[in-house]
Parts: sequence; C-alpha cells; structure tokens
Amino acid sequence: MKIEELKLGVRVRIKEGFHIGKIGIVIAKGTETVLLDIGEPLLISEPPEHLGPAPEDPLPPGWEEVEL
Repeated sequence: MKIEELKLGVRVRIKEGFHIGKIGIVIAKGTETVLLDIGEPLLISEPPEHLGPAPEDPLPPGWEEVEL
C-alpha cells in the first residue's frame, strides 16, 4: 500500500516480514513507516509496502479475539 492510502484507525494485514499474516490497526503514520497495534503487548512499525488491505472486522466494536 502507499502511505497516502493509509488512514488512522484503518485495519491492515501484514504481508511481509516477521509478523506476516497478522492484522493490525494503524495508530500513527511517519514519513517512511506506519505504527501498528497488532493486539499484543507491543506496537510494531512497518513500511507501507509490507501492508495490504484487511477484511472487515467480524466482531462488534469493543471486542477482540486473542490467542491464549
């Protein structure tokens, strides 16, 4: 994706790198990277080239699935 296409709060799928296949929410944008919340106790920074569109969230707002 292009950094211009990414808006704050949009869901994206990581398609390259260590966290491949995970879905995150854009919480900040820089000039060359995007800060994502991936539902773990860490935030990650990825270049926009590693991101793709994610499917719609099947859960209502306020709910999130976690792995135990």
